[in-house]
Amino acid sequence: MADFFRGIPDRLEIFGGLHIGISAVFLVAAAAIFAFREKLARLDRRAARFTMAGVLAGNMLLHYISRIALGIWRFEEDLPLHICFVTNFLLIFILLTDNRNGLFGVVYYFTLIGPLPAMIWPDLSYSWQSYTFWQFVISHHVMLLFSFFCLFVLGYETRLKSIIPAFLCGNLYIGTVWIFNAVFDTNYIMMSELPDQLYELYPFLDAMPPLVWLELVGIAVMLAAYLPALAAKKCRSIPQND
Repeated sequence: MADFFRGIPDRLEIFGGLHIGISAVFLVAAAAIFAFREKLARLDRRAARFTMAGVLAGNMLLHYISRIALGIWRFEEDLPLHICFVTNFLLIFILLTDNRNGLFGVVYYFTLIGPLPAMIWPDLSYSWQSYTFWQFVISHHVMLLFSFFCLFVLGYETRLKSIIPAFLCGNLYIGTVWIFNAVFDTNYIMMSELPDQLYELYPFLDAMPPLVWLELVGIAVMLAAYLPALAAKKCRSIPQND
């Protein structure tokens, strides 16, 4: 059991069989949420919200408790400063408080900005035999599915103009973490160096600093993120037959 939580080194190959498989499962699950949104909407809202919040919170607690208990928690890597971790905590708060039209409108974009690039180009030194892999899946794939569930099933909303505060908040946060990285010589949000696998796949990444690529990818994902929100909005505007 300790080895499961400590991790057995086995790097997840980008675009390898396991990566493609978990991505396919995610796409099927996302399509199912959209296709069965009306039936899923009949579920108890409170129970659904608390269940999703419980899954995310339990995953985070298990992650930190296991690393501290095994003595493998590291200041340089394990502070909750990565965008995906911060977004998980924010989504937990939103689910518990049912903050459907306020904070969610901005946080929704971060449920894609952080997780989606990490899902496409994962940087994992452990495969499915280790808890780290499943922690990654829950805090990225499952968290994004929960965000879609909020959008399509629970009726949470976001607007195109919410991209502006999301962009400003994101850059303010990135600036703060950049200062932290400079002071403590860390690499949170991969601002100093991207994963080796990315440089191997795309040698041209050396042409510009990692922060430039992160900004470009973030802007592209943020704009694309509005498409599911627009689809959800159009679905709500179509009268439903009993």
